[in-house]
Amino acid sequence: MNKLTHLIAVLLLFVALAPAQAHSTLQRSEPKDGVVLKQAPNEIRIWFTEPIKISLSTIEVRSESGKQADEKDAHADAKESNLIHLSLAPNLGAGTYKVSYTAVAQDMHATKGSFTFRVAP
Repeated sequence: MNKLTHLIAVLLLFVALAPAQAHSTLQRSEPKDGVVLKQAPNEIRIWFTEPIKISLSTIEVRSESGKQADEKDAHADAKESNLIHLSLAPNLGAGTYKVSYTAVAQDMHATKGSFTFRVAP
């Protein structure tokens, strides 16, 4: 095998393996990062770029004082495998809430992140 053929074979191998190494990152959320809402939402919805292993991932919502504001029931959507739902506690008060997550992708790579939203008085 000459050097050029060997180089092409190695490059093709990397291209073939690239999809298997994809990490799942935040694509979008509802509510959106930084939004000010007139009324508290009932749930958080997070779309990731790839499906995640929900049993190995964590998503939580906390108030400014650090109190957990979610129902600890994160679950994947039945129709959209990259969409995660998380119910919020009833009667959320006014204030800023931080959503933090560690998302474990199918390839077992974890990504961490957070975003905030505010409920106006």
